[in-house]
Amino acid sequence: MAKPFRLYVCSDIHASERSWRKFLNAMRANIYRVDAAVIAGDLTGKALVAVVRGHDGAAGEVWTASVLGQKRVARSEQELADLERSIADLGYYAVRVTEEERAAMEADPALVTRHFHDRITHRVREWMDLAAERLDGSGVPVYLMPGNDDDFAIDPVLAESPYCRNVNEQVVDLTPWHQLVSMGWSSPTPWSTPRELPEEEFLDRLSSLLKGVRDPRRTIIMTHVPPYDSGLDTAPLLSPDLRPTISAGDVLRGPVGSTGVRRAIEEFKPVLGVHGHIHESGGERRIGETLCLNAGSEAQHGILRGYLVDLDENGVIRTLRVEG
Repeated sequence: MAKPFRLYVCSDIHASERSWRKFLNAMRANIYRVDAAVIAGDLTGKALVAVVRGHDGAAGEVWTASVLGQKRVARSEQELADLERSIADLGYYAVRVTEEERAAMEADPALVTRHFHDRITHRVREWMDLAAERLDGSGVPVYLMPGNDDDFAIDPVLAESPYCRNVNEQVVDLTPWHQLVSMGWSSPTPWSTPRELPEEEFLDRLSSLLKGVRDPRRTIIMTHVPPYDSGLDTAPLLSPDLRPTISAGDVLRGPVGSTGVRRAIEEFKPVLGVHGHIHESGGERRIGETLCLNAGSEAQHGILRGYLVDLDENGVIRTLRVEG
């Protein structure tokens, strides 16, 4: 009898330096005894943090930043390095500036965009290089893709990765029995993020990929956005001004996933669906014969959430949710 294939699944690392290093350390040591790892999108962060250079009288040069509403001050090179690492661990990007440069960024959104593109590509390049350094020889291939929040500026960096493979909109052989179909785009969101498609176009692209597999029932589908009304897509419902809707003192929640993903799962019946996008809706659900997973995410707290999935030629044997 063939040995089961163990897959590690995670998503939505969102530039958290601590979470990425946890992922690499776990795969390098192979503490979960996995045969491959997949990351279902959203590698990059969403915010720049200005670290402003100034002077404090006799104390000399100081650096200040506002982090999660708190003023942070660094008075030495070590304190500055520690401050920037804490910002990176949250999934933000530190930018060293003078007071004048900070004011210029506030006045010019294009300047902020240039800084943001520079920081996201720099960190993704560092991550891809670190993966090659740490995982070469580990025997654990890493398949990943951008998610809806990931700017297209990172695509050339991912393409150059010597170890991790960007499988967005591809069909690849994954296990001895299963192919992996990946789709990093999402259905429309209230924030008009970089990679969004209308539901019909999303379904057309995903269906076109699925029509090219050897056997739909021996296919793993990895879409960043989860299927609609699956229990893996429950999030706060927003008002027109993008604030959570409150009723009787409670935040109203409902399904915000993709109808296109759900229709594709119902039509093609893949053995496994791997998803992300909705951080607070981790878990597993079935849509017909397909087991769907969302590992959830607390990367901003330095917590790496994932799933272990054991597969054989007959399907999913077992799953286990893990975190570290």
